[in-house]
Amino acid sequence: MLRFFCFNEVHRIWKDNPRPFFVIFDRINSVTMRFLLFLLGFQAMLFAQEPDFNRSWEFAGPDDKPDSPSKISACGVGPVEFIRVFQKNPDFLLAGSISGGLFSSEDAGENWINGGSDSWDYSGCGWADFYPEDAKTWFAYSNVSGNNGKPGNMGAKGGIMRTADAGTTWKLIAGPVVFGSEYTAVYGIRFLPENPEVLFVLTNDGLFYTQNCLAENVVWKKHEPIGGVIYDMDFVGKTAYVSAQQFGKWNIHQFNYETLTQSVLKPVTDLTDDKRALTFEPLGENLLVLVDYSKLNDELWQYNVAEGTLQKLLSGQQVNFGSGHTFAVNPHTQREILVGNSTTLKRWSYPEMKEKKTGGGYHVDVEFVAYDPVDTAKIYMACHGGVYISYDNGATWISKSKGLGVAEVMGLAVSETDPNTVVIGTFHDGSSVLADFNSDGNYFWRSVNGGDALTPLIDPLDPAIIYTSTQFTGGGVYFSNDTGQTPLNVHGLNGLSTSGWELTTVLHPVEPKLLYFNYTRRDVAGKGNIDIVRTADASKKKSTEIISDFGKEFGLKSYKVYGLFNNPFFPDHLYAYLLHYDQNAEGKEITRHRLFRTETARDSAGAVISSWYELEVPVNDWIGDVEGDPLNPDLIYLSYTSSGDDTDPHGLIYALKYNKKSKGLKKALNLSGSIPNSIAGRFNLVCRNENGPELYIATRTGVYYGSAKTLKGKGDWQSIGYGLPHCKIFGLHYHSNEKMLTVGFLGRGVWRYRF
Repeated sequence: MLRFFCFNEVHRIWKDNPRPFFVIFDRINSVTMRFLLFLLGFQAMLFAQEPDFNRSWEFAGPDDKPDSPSKISACGVGPVEFIRVFQKNPDFLLAGSISGGLFSSEDAGENWINGGSDSWDYSGCGWADFYPEDAKTWFAYSNVSGNNGKPGNMGAKGGIMRTADAGTTWKLIAGPVVFGSEYTAVYGIRFLPENPEVLFVLTNDGLFYTQNCLAENVVWKKHEPIGGVIYDMDFVGKTAYVSAQQFGKWNIHQFNYETLTQSVLKPVTDLTDDKRALTFEPLGENLLVLVDYSKLNDELWQYNVAEGTLQKLLSGQQVNFGSGHTFAVNPHTQREILVGNSTTLKRWSYPEMKEKKTGGGYHVDVEFVAYDPVDTAKIYMACHGGVYISYDNGATWISKSKGLGVAEVMGLAVSETDPNTVVIGTFHDGSSVLADFNSDGNYFWRSVNGGDALTPLIDPLDPAIIYTSTQFTGGGVYFSNDTGQTPLNVHGLNGLSTSGWELTTVLHPVEPKLLYFNYTRRDVAGKGNIDIVRTADASKKKSTEIISDFGKEFGLKSYKVYGLFNNPFFPDHLYAYLLHYDQNAEGKEITRHRLFRTETARDSAGAVISSWYELEVPVNDWIGDVEGDPLNPDLIYLSYTSSGDDTDPHGLIYALKYNKKSKGLKKALNLSGSIPNSIAGRFNLVCRNENGPELYIATRTGVYYGSAKTLKGKGDWQSIGYGLPHCKIFGLHYHSNEKMLTVGFLGRGVWRYRF
């Protein structure tokens, strides 16, 4: 409006006085000149005004079990790894998520709050426990990420944390310097029953302990007699029992904890490398041992301490989840045992070992169980759907997850027409939608399909049209025109094999009914490889067209299309990120990370197949996201999922300029600048063109804004807001009309920032 007025004023004078430009200003009266200068100055002031980056991020959920009208079994708020009960007052509880962090409750699980782990450098919590004498003193393990259901490495900034004020403030009391490596993982901590200031730490590289865990400066030692992976530890009498794996073999050790001397127990069974874990539970003066095999059926044994004998109690078990921690003995009777079996929890009488019926209704993947120390009928369960509690000895289970916001987001979509509508694909808990389902202005989360979900999409013109996904065989991409309530399997409608964990999908920027997604080939020539198809109507059968054949066009034998990225500024530009399984010059198997582009994504299928060409990238590492520059079709911004494991890490984000004709890489500019080396994540870039090119990038350390100057390597990134957890990123969206950022975290759900 302002620019239009100024242009017209000058144009009027020029029309009336067609003279050299500098003469015009002699003819403009002083009033007009002052008015023009005022308008131009006001306009400049408006454009120079920067957005407010100093506000708090807001948690958007889910923070409780989502609504599930169809009773989806894999519906939940997110995976919880463990639950700990303060033995002197069971109103105090701790619950932890390997990815999402530590939560606490002071009302027996009715309400949960974050235990301060959002402030850790790595918000994931692999283990935690109360100091036995104080409900406000906790010890916890901060890990970078999970390791196939177990706690992961502590990284450079994780380790054993301690709080004396119920999570308000935390102190790192043992990190990589103490344990010798940032690749150390912690599987648990144990307090000495008779003197809780003695604390043991179980790691993948030995048993560590301190005799002054409450001291300002904690002194640590390593228990040298037992080496290898220390997985579990329990106490019977004056004896400590430790399960350990060394040189591929498992053994059970015992030592007198007063003198820290060691002797070795008789093996439970023949020592093989097939065991995944050995876990213990004290049973009076004896010890129960759960043997969790990798391939064989699992077993439960009893070790008679006085006699030094072993007896098999149960065989044919299937401990699929919990890594041996779905295992508990009823402390009130010592005549009842709980053991996880497949996707359920089974209860056995002791010593008869007869199964006693339990109720269902909980999330099917159980990670941890514990009995209440006071209430004889109360049992706590941690599972992939949150926390459940039984008040009738396992007959019925009630979800108690209010305030637990640990959804592991694998993909995020936000409606352009209704920014309050959000779809997420989550690990363990399927796809959930935040929407006004009852058309009454009340937005709430609803689970629309279970399983492990990946990339979701929302039609930019119609928020009722959504696309969700599942990774399992028979799953794939789902289409729905009623906000996910009646999904249609697009892979199934077209007779396509799902692409599993590599599933990726994207909509055309200006023709939103045009869907691109990947599938696993079954034809002989390309069997097992993953290529790309498209459909102009995902609701119809046999509507897809194959638009890539990287095996034939580029001579690749084994590959998977792992990521698809569109370009809103040049809408027929489509990017495909490939994992190419190859061999190096020495014959060693390697994965090559390759990026391809077509500039004719709406052309005929055959033409698109032959139009793909490769774009050179600066580093052979995992690519997180690709965004096109709004002005230059041969300039893209590319992020990596991390800065790498090398001592000299590469950048998190690059500006890549390609030759207009040859398409060769002309310039690779590392834009990482002031962004800390960290985990970046996937789908973590947003490029805009409001006042020239602008970019947002999300990493574990925060969300950052870069102006046009930043994108040329001449300016710093600006950190946006405060209060975000430090988890992996899987989704970033900017809503132009609402001036709102939305980010998805692997472990802490959805967060928003309003400018």
